Amino acid sequence: MAELRLRAPAIKAIKRIYERVQASKLGSYDEFQLEQELKLVSSHFARFVANHELLVASAEKGEVEAHETLWVEVEDIYNDTCCILNRAITGAKPNVQAGRQHSHECEFRLEPLAIPTFDGTMQTWLAFKDAFELLVHNTEYPEAYKLGKLRQAVSSHAVPLVGSVYSGGYGEVWSALKERFDNKKQLAETHVSRLLNIKPSSEDSSESLLAIFDTVQESLRSLRVIGLPVVEWDAILVPIIVSKLPTVTQREWNMSCLPTEIPKLDELLSFLSQRAHSLSTAIVTWSSRTDATSRGQQRTSSQRTVKSHVAAAEDGKCAYCQGPHRTTKCTRFLAMNHEERVNALKAARLCFNCLKLGHSAKQCPSGLCRHCNRKHNSLLCRETLSTNAGGLTATTTQPVPMNKDHPSD
Repeated sequence: MAELRLRAPAIKAIKRIYERVQASKLGSYDEFQLEQELKLVSSHFARFVANHELLVASAEKGEVEAHETLWVEVEDIYNDTCCILNRAITGAKPNVQAGRQHSHECEFRLEPLAIPTFDGTMQTWLAFKDAFELLVHNTEYPEAYKLGKLRQAVSSHAVPLVGSVYSGGYGEVWSALKERFDNKKQLAETHVSRLLNIKPSSEDSSESLLAIFDTVQESLRSLRVIGLPVVEWDAILVPIIVSKLPTVTQREWNMSCLPTEIPKLDELLSFLSQRAHSLSTAIVTWSSRTDATSRGQQRTSSQRTVKSHVAAAEDGKCAYCQGPHRTTKCTRFLAMNHEERVNALKAARLCFNCLKLGHSAKQCPSGLCRHCNRKHNSLLCRETLSTNAGGLTATTTQPVPMNKDHPSD
């Protein structure tokens, strides 16, 4: 193939210049000779890149790996050659303090930062553009090198203009790419549509809430980058996001809001993050040992693992309404009669003994009722509850019945 015959001499020329600049005492070169060497190696690398891309485009599946290996080898040689020549051109003589740092730089070479790939969608354009401009476009690398990196990072199947036989120089290709994808109107429509089309979740789990949270954060960040005033959209975005949440989470959010105030978007996102954390699951493993004195030997019980909900209520925070108070001081809860309190705890899946999330009354390590010494909270004891909401007059000596079907028991 013609491309193969053209690529081989370019590789030889690059290696020849590399060996020459390593072996020579560049101090004897003047500035013009050094710049000429730099231009020469850059032109050979540009010829290598052009023919290499044509060969990769027409290569069989089993041949691609060999081409990529060759690319890495030639790219490293070219980079080293440019570094040597550029240092010589500047003529900078490091001082004693900088000399120590320079010697360390010669001893090792850091791994290059990976450039994210671009799949040709408006949704991923902004993230790719920011990274590519920082790592490649705004640097002083030669144009041929930048073009090679751009073709590596952009899929030619998704964006044919980058992988065509002749697509112009780097500046032309980058300008064409930005003209097509750096479109504020299309970017705004894409990310607003992503917000509006979040899939509603029926599962009240940490994973589903975090998926909604991440989508909202990513879309808002992109809209901020293109200059839209998202901080003023609370009244629009909050109802849209809330409508995508599971029913239980919607109810908890509405109970935490003031009835006459427009809720803030930041407050909703903070609520989602905290609730997702409280719904996350953990594996609790324990082992138990028992002494078999009657048989004269010890037996070790098998280890068991169970999934338990992480307790949602922090100290000083109501597990029922998420307000800044303990559950035992919750005015909403205390205003209920006995039956309403029991139903509220069932719906919120709270322990009947300590009024917290994460375990049943049987597993609760807290103490017993102060009035009847049974396994339930004193606020649920019939000895102190009357039929009046929140009343505390003795009416009967029967303890609160524990519903066997309730998951906490």
